[in-house]
Amino acid sequence: MMPFRIGDRHVDPALNRITQPSGNTVQVEPKIMQVLTTLAERPGEVVTRDDLMARVWSGVFVTDDALHRAVRELRRVFDDTAEAPRIIETIRKRGYRLVATVTPAPPASSVSPPASPVIQSPVSAPRLKSWRIAAVLAVAIGGAGALLAQRGFTRGTTASSATASPLQVRFMPMTSDPGNEVDPALSASGRLAYVARGDDGRAHVFTKSSPEGVAAQVTHGDGTDHAPTWSPDEAQLAFVRMRDADCAIWTAAADGREARALMPCTAADEFHMSWSPDGALLAVTAGGATPQSPSHIETVTVAGAVRRVVTTPPAGQAGDVSPSFSPDGRSIAFVRAIGGSVTDIFVAPAEGGSPRRVTSDNGDILGVDWEPDGQHLVYSSDRAGGIGIWRIAVSGGEPTLVAGGGAKLKHPSVARRSGVVAYEDWQYEINLREQNAGADVAADGAAPISPTSDRWNFHPQISPDGRRIVFESTRSGQYELWVSDRAGAGARPVTRSRVYKSPARWAPDSRRLAFTSRRGGQVDLSVLDVDTGAITTVVTESTAAVAPAWSRDGTRIFFGSQRSGDWQIWAVDVATGHTRQETTDGGYAALPSADGQSLLVARLDRRGLWKRPLGGGHETLIAEQIRADQWPNWGLYDRGIFYVTWPDEGDPQLAVIDAGGPAAPRLLARLPDYSWSGIALSRDGSRIVYAHGDRRASNIGALAYSAR
Repeated sequence: MMPFRIGDRHVDPALNRITQPSGNTVQVEPKIMQVLTTLAERPGEVVTRDDLMARVWSGVFVTDDALHRAVRELRRVFDDTAEAPRIIETIRKRGYRLVATVTPAPPASSVSPPASPVIQSPVSAPRLKSWRIAAVLAVAIGGAGALLAQRGFTRGTTASSATASPLQVRFMPMTSDPGNEVDPALSASGRLAYVARGDDGRAHVFTKSSPEGVAAQVTHGDGTDHAPTWSPDEAQLAFVRMRDADCAIWTAAADGREARALMPCTAADEFHMSWSPDGALLAVTAGGATPQSPSHIETVTVAGAVRRVVTTPPAGQAGDVSPSFSPDGRSIAFVRAIGGSVTDIFVAPAEGGSPRRVTSDNGDILGVDWEPDGQHLVYSSDRAGGIGIWRIAVSGGEPTLVAGGGAKLKHPSVARRSGVVAYEDWQYEINLREQNAGADVAADGAAPISPTSDRWNFHPQISPDGRRIVFESTRSGQYELWVSDRAGAGARPVTRSRVYKSPARWAPDSRRLAFTSRRGGQVDLSVLDVDTGAITTVVTESTAAVAPAWSRDGTRIFFGSQRSGDWQIWAVDVATGHTRQETTDGGYAALPSADGQSLLVARLDRRGLWKRPLGGGHETLIAEQIRADQWPNWGLYDRGIFYVTWPDEGDPQLAVIDAGGPAAPRLLARLPDYSWSGIALSRDGSRIVYAHGDRRASNIGALAYSAR
């Protein structure tokens, strides 16, 4: 395509350059230029996403995020915005439209000063952080399993890429059926086992030999099946089967025959297992049914169902989950949850012994597995904002992003021969929804507050004066805090730090926010002035800081910390930075009582919300159902306490306990399609805001990569 002008910018497709009026030239990636030229060929017309994907990424599988990223970069180059577009307009649910005028132009060399500097686009600059480079590479797709090996996309090979990176990555979808496919497990040779809805409507185990292969349902029965894992010889599968309240570990032949129950499982809700390389043991998650029994890792003999405890998490922690045997069988990697979404990866001897911490993410880690060399781990983490696939040496150090750009990539499983990684690829559209807090929701006409496409909006909090809402959103590509009015209008980001933030809590003045964020291996507790944008860090913790909450007079912030060696509630004076320990017998999350004279404290080691006088004295249990790690789901309103509960198999429900009234909770509104923790209740108790899942879908993806 010949050079042309868009507005005051000179575009030279042959050189992938866009020249600004100042003469500075921005070098963009070829795919980004192709998106621009495709739109420029049809100015003023809507070009659908399908048309753009077919034109720019023909014959290569990529997610929509590749297109979204290209448009974001073009808007950056043209100083354009999605909210007030001058160049590219988003047509919701359809595609994009070039709204600027396109005119022919001579080559840039005849109109631009020859000495103009070339400014590298941020997504192609060679010195970018590795996680950002790899996020760009994650749009390139190749093969999976044996098919990837046939195409040469195995570890040790080099796949082409337009951007310099420590890793070369290729992707391919392994499943694309209607419904959700979860719990991927690759055999040593790359055969896939996973869970999907079976012919009876229940969750069962399926297998596939290649991405193009036909899926075979291999388990049946009156229960629901979870978390398959292959035996080393690929002759058997182990999985968990749930029947009503009963949970058992089963084994079966790879074709589903000879299924038998091995032994009861004791895990509360995390069932992922790992088969030892010699075929003798299964590593499983056990315990966790009560706060007094945190989950831990055990091994189970396949022949005799004999258990051995491998890990014993410290008292007061949430526990250990997601075990994975090393290729030599001597070690087990697992995820240790300090509390809530504060997790990291540890490695312990398979025979038992002291575990060693590998990561310092202090974030939400959703599965781990070993590379074939036994020297690196692959894991899912939100350490950079989005939930992607990361790689780290077992000895520790700085991790490298392998894959990002999807909404949520989790539970990686590695084929031990080829190094191919399978994972759950979740796509969400989560928006804030406001509805009547009473029981009769159907007649209310609930309305969305933050409608966006293919993004998450969650963790809402209503300001004390009732005028504004703060929430987290990924609409800018990362987890950031946004503020809008109560109806969702005028939404704007108030953070731009590209690190994960906790849910924010309003100060009594309805102007300041308190939140925590991760920075390297540390956690900052910060105060943000919404009106001025000023952010002040008031506490930096070397381990973790959680659940910030303002005092009633707005001078202090309460938070949970392990700085004393176990979880306790601390308070920091916002003006001076002075900290003081408030509890000595445990505490993870707390709120001041309505009169400011007591703390409402929740602990990890026992369920319930306890009221304790700030000056000391006897504490009282006031809400038995509340869990500490669910702290974004409970709070105060004018008449008492509110929280989310799951009373039955239906949708979760809003519950309230009136101050000074009976201790028994009152169940109010159902929360249909509740999708993320964090709710907000208006002070008068009439309206509730929560994260509503407009769309949720999961497929199994696979990738292969090689290190340069």
